[in-house]
Amino acid sequence: MADKQGRTIVIKRVKKGGHGHHGGAWKVAYADFVTAMMAFFLLMWLLQTASQEQKEAISYYFTTGSSGKGAGDSIVTGGLESLETVEKPYAMPFVGFDGSSEFPNFKEPREILVKKEKEAFDRVRIALREAMMSDPALLELHDSLVVTEVKDGLQIQLIDQLNEPIFASGTAKMTPNGARLSNLLARVLKQLPNPMRIEGHTDAVPYTSANKSYTNWELSSDRALAVRRLLVAQGIADSRIAAVEGRASTEPYLTEDPTAPQNRRISLVLQSAFGEKDSR
Repeated sequence: MADKQGRTIVIKRVKKGGHGHHGGAWKVAYADFVTAMMAFFLLMWLLQTASQEQKEAISYYFTTGSSGKGAGDSIVTGGLESLETVEKPYAMPFVGFDGSSEFPNFKEPREILVKKEKEAFDRVRIALREAMMSDPALLELHDSLVVTEVKDGLQIQLIDQLNEPIFASGTAKMTPNGARLSNLLARVLKQLPNPMRIEGHTDAVPYTSANKSYTNWELSSDRALAVRRLLVAQGIADSRIAAVEGRASTEPYLTEDPTAPQNRRISLVLQSAFGEKDSR
């Protein structure tokens, strides 16, 4: 259309009732931002509430792309050192000693299992120390309880002192002090599923009695068996006792003085699932 002067007139018709775009691209970007922030705060909340075991399981999932469930898991390869996933031979409690821990029934990397077992052994040390500190009768016996890490597990020794024997002289009958220490061990160790080995030791003083066939070998064996019976009576599963042995005076605690009373002792080894196996 043109006016009287010949100029072109352009008429623009706007349809009413429709919805224009109104520059909606910013809404998409904003929605992405809000979603990202929600995910971030959810992650922060999960990190605050998740247990250490759950965190390790999540880390393992994002490292390997597998939850660890099911058969067929083998070697995790990559830039890091290979981790062998193994079936746990037994579950280790990773929290407390109240028996309330629940254990995942799936495979975990060997490195994680070794770490958790060490943490459980550390809690044994702490539980024994705290129990002795809280009981005056046990506190007096602090030199009689020695805990040491060994190649095949955690060794706990009940050691005779000069005036504080674990057993009555020349017998396998426990003294009140020996019974107190053994009962303490039972209370702590029955919360763990590890197998254990019990060894009896004597000093190098020859055993003298009318029965010439009864020697330090028999005495050390009988004392180890006495501890086994007490532990079982206090709730330790008999199936956990892997071995009960008498060593006589062959492995003195004080090598420089084989006749010292400290050589008379009970050695209990809480066996590791991952340590070196005792070859004896």
